[in-house]
Amino acid sequence: MKHLKNGSLMMAAIYLCLVLFPSLATAHAYIIKSTPYENEILNQIPKKVSIVFDESIQASFNSIEVFDSKGNRVDQNNGRIDPKNPSMIETGLGSNLPDDTYSIKWRVVSSDGHPVEGVIPFQIGKENQNQDSSTVSNHTTGYTPKMDLIIIRWLQYISNACLVGVLFLYLFVLPKDIVENAGLSKTHSKLINLSLMTLFISILLSLPLQATIESGVSWSRVISISVLRDMLAYTQFGEIWIIQITGLFFLLISTYLLLKSKFNSLWMWISFILGIGLLLSKSYTSHAASSTNVFLTIPIDFIHLLSASIWIGSLIGIVALVPFSRQMDTRTLFLETIRNFSKWGILLVIILSVTGFIGSLSYIPNLRTLLTTNYGRVLLGKVLLLIIMIVFASFNFIKGKQSREKGVPATLWGELVTGLIVIVLSVLLTNLPTAMSSPGPFKETKTVKQGSQITFEVTPNVIGENNYVLILKDRTGQPLKDIEQVTLTFTSLEMDMGDDTKSLIKVKEGSYKAKGLNFNMAGRWNVHVHVLTKELESVDTDFTVLVGSQ
Repeated sequence: MKHLKNGSLMMAAIYLCLVLFPSLATAHAYIIKSTPYENEILNQIPKKVSIVFDESIQASFNSIEVFDSKGNRVDQNNGRIDPKNPSMIETGLGSNLPDDTYSIKWRVVSSDGHPVEGVIPFQIGKENQNQDSSTVSNHTTGYTPKMDLIIIRWLQYISNACLVGVLFLYLFVLPKDIVENAGLSKTHSKLINLSLMTLFISILLSLPLQATIESGVSWSRVISISVLRDMLAYTQFGEIWIIQITGLFFLLISTYLLLKSKFNSLWMWISFILGIGLLLSKSYTSHAASSTNVFLTIPIDFIHLLSASIWIGSLIGIVALVPFSRQMDTRTLFLETIRNFSKWGILLVIILSVTGFIGSLSYIPNLRTLLTTNYGRVLLGKVLLLIIMIVFASFNFIKGKQSREKGVPATLWGELVTGLIVIVLSVLLTNLPTAMSSPGPFKETKTVKQGSQITFEVTPNVIGENNYVLILKDRTGQPLKDIEQVTLTFTSLEMDMGDDTKSLIKVKEGSYKAKGLNFNMAGRWNVHVHVLTKELESVDTDFTVLVGSQ
């Protein structure tokens, strides 16, 4: 009953944090539309150029400039975020620009503090060109995690996990007899103090770290009152940092009273709630907050992070008990601790598996991107290490159930070290663009009228120019013949942009191709295939294509 009551209190605390924590929108920004779009050929000079992103962008550290083929700047130097649309950046152009190839060079910071920059070429006029716009490189680059970020964020995750995990042991796992052991409380008091000190340092350093990321300048240049003031006043990260510092202040007070009172239950609960509150703040700077359904994705991301933190943090606390396994009077209590934690471990593994799978559905568009994107490869590595952790945990569970201490310390260390590496990969995942920006080539086959099959392919399936291939077969697998016309109609499912229809050219019987700039924004598109036979019969179907931004 006691554990049930404590568990209910913990869930209530988590619920309160979810409800009371401020709502922030954060994500990795990527282009869904640009005007002009990539390599567009214009007959008239546009009054302005603009880029629309998939989410709101921060007011600080952004720029948009336009250059001609000789590198001369030709915009009106009035780049800004549209006051009516916080996801659009724009700048005006001069009225007397000659026919030429131009490049839009842009840089923005997404709401989660990750800078993204790139170049979009376009062309004015068709004659007397100094350079063909197709030879100008169109590219988008984001922030690549560096060692300073990995170390500071890893220390923050580990120290927060250690604090929460040790308190979880006291609240739910440790036998009463071992809790009253003076040596144990002294060991865990040192762990809590060390985790608090590391947590304080890592959170303190996270502000100038983020300033280097968003501004793109070195540590020596961001350590200034003006830069840090701008970070606090005009960025989403600054808001979260203030919340974290405030939470940390109260956490320091509660843990001081906790240790002074020799692990009083009330102060233990208060410290535990504040600790998971700091973990929750990380979910508001993760990919989860970029979803349109944040009431689902943020809790799932938080529960995933909390489960991993409790698992790894508790392991740190249990490894600290290894010396007690060598003493006759405490060996039984040590094994009982292993058995108690193993039961919780099964629940944590289930939660991690379910929330991890649901989360991956939001960031992995297809299995191909697991191997072709950095995000997918890191995610695969994390899954592999979690499986290794489960193997270690299973061994510990069996040994604890059999009351056999031999070999347990080694596998505990193996489980913990693997968990520490998992945290490193978690840091990388939080700071890498998701695989949704690079879904890769599209290919799908549908069975339609009278058993005929239509296969539609798009390569490379990004904003700008793509190759379209349509393969038509009858129900016996033979190419469809006597085709009069094949057309594709493109309709954006993200916003009302009208329809764009394109005719395909016959390559051979049952095979048709075309090339075009029909995908001028990222996101979901409906492609309607219309096939007209010489007998004036129609064969129609629709494909939903997720178009990437890069």
